[in-house]
Amino acid sequence: MTRIISFAVTGDFASFRDPTVTTNQLVYYIPSKTAVVGLIGAILGIKRGNTLDEIYSKDYLEFFSKIKIGVQLCNNPNKITFFTNHRSLKQPKTKPVKKEILESPKYIFYVKSTDDILDSIIHCITNHNYKFSPYLGHAYCIAKISDLKIHEGKLVENLCDTITECVILDESDSNYNTSFKIDLSKNDNAMLVVERHLHHFFEDSEFKSKVLKHWIPINATPVDIEQLEQNRLSNFYEINKKVYCLY
Repeated sequence: MTRIISFAVTGDFASFRDPTVTTNQLVYYIPSKTAVVGLIGAILGIKRGNTLDEIYSKDYLEFFSKIKIGVQLCNNPNKITFFTNHRSLKQPKTKPVKKEILESPKYIFYVKSTDDILDSIIHCITNHNYKFSPYLGHAYCIAKISDLKIHEGKLVENLCDTITECVILDESDSNYNTSFKIDLSKNDNAMLVVERHLHHFFEDSEFKSKVLKHWIPINATPVDIEQLEQNRLSNFYEINKKVYCLY
């Protein structure tokens, strides 16, 4: 059995921007793994980097390498669209820019790591002792953390006909997994959103990144994974008779 912790994260707003869109500022429904690890690192006081030529500090990369996370979207948050004026540095005029923001999202984050890291997270959340304020994508989107739980997870070996309510990392976009299929016919109320996130991971001690699809059940509705070979970037764990994807 594997020790896994979970905690709920809510906020009035979230702003996880899509980095592939430059003319407008569109947002995702869920944070990437980097954003989740960054939030956890913030409450523990682990700095991402301090210089322009150091995107990720050595401490952050070591921390990142020891963590797998899972994300569950527990509601169906609205995307609010608005426009704001930006002033160009090249020309003395303003230009309207389209922006989005997510309203009242609710997540449950699952974390698998070493015992010392899990103990530190548990201590910080239990005592509300955060080194840096956690936020959801932008400094004005303050995150509220609650409902800390400690679980015993069992690795799921046979992934065929697995039902899950959490985000699924689709590795079929790469050479890691060529067999992936989701069946929604067993649940007429299932709602799915697919987002492409830049996913960071370690392979052979090398920090890499690849754009992968993330299948997101809205309102944590159950979806059936009909066919899925054993993954390399993610694993499924059974917790309290439910299955969660950790990546």
